[in-house]
Amino acid sequence: MSEHANVKPIFRTEVAEAFKQPRVTRGYFTKYEYTTLVGTRARQLEEGAKPLVELTGLKQSDPAFVLNVAKREIAQQKLPFVIRRQLPDGTAEFWSAQEMEVMW
Repeated sequence: MSEHANVKPIFRTEVAEAFKQPRVTRGYFTKYEYTTLVGTRARQLEEGAKPLVELTGLKQSDPAFVLNVAKREIAQQKLPFVIRRQLPDGTAEFWSAQEMEVMW
């Protein structure tokens, strides 16, 4: 199996060092990051992952149930995901999904 050209391994030391550096970008999700995060988390929920938020007010019979749970988890900043942002100079910034906000 060949490696994907845009997929690069991320090491714990690289993330730890990046969190110590001052950040250039703002702590808001781009629409692409948000969509990817919702899709990834919805898939995990669909495959049996436990929700990280209360499910009150959501109908499990709703076809968009897992998407709504994923969106609620993001809005309540409960997801333990790390987002890597590639910068124009070739370096990268790392943001925890728990410290980012939805701007819209």
